[in-house]
Amino acid sequence: MLNKGKELSVEQELKSKYKDYLKVIEEKLSVPIEFVLKDVTENLKQNEQDVLLVRYASEGVNNELFGEHFSVTIEKESKEILGFTNMSQKYVLSETNQLLSKAETAKIAKRFLDQFAPGYFETLNNLWIDQHDETIQLEGYEMKVSGMKYKCYRPITDDYAWLIIGGDGEVITFERGIIWIEGRVTEKWLHDSYLNEML
Repeated sequence: MLNKGKELSVEQELKSKYKDYLKVIEEKLSVPIEFVLKDVTENLKQNEQDVLLVRYASEGVNNELFGEHFSVTIEKESKEILGFTNMSQKYVLSETNQLLSKAETAKIAKRFLDQFAPGYFETLNNLWIDQHDETIQLEGYEMKVSGMKYKCYRPITDDYAWLIIGGDGEVITFERGIIWIEGRVTEKWLHDSYLNEML
């Protein structure tokens, strides 16, 4: 651990080294204010392209693998965001957090993509809309993070994309350029179970 006051903190070093990538992320996405930059993983490939995995997490508990995090995959050369996920306990279903309707999900998916990647939505064929769950660990207990998944096929690139939208109307997860041949072929850097196996 670096000595505070004498050298840059780990977070400051990461912000300095990857500032161009972080600028793109901060301009395009809303990083939760409760999360701080924790790690940037290099030397990763996604669909044979070099990517960075940028991970934000809380400063306190639940910030290790399988805990709460906001992670982003970004292509190194183009600085294009390939996906992100917000694994937060606020998306655990409760009386105050309920799933959206399919119509609401579709509307929000279009609105998000029109702003995030203009013209991209029009290239997608929606396949289905349904509930999707992921598991996180909070202080040793497993909990389900849930949202409505808007899954699409993109004919012009023969791959898939999807969004998962939380009960508050925010996008929990977005992934694009996913190759699927009798199962997922594209690497799953946003998924902690995959990281646990591969890194």
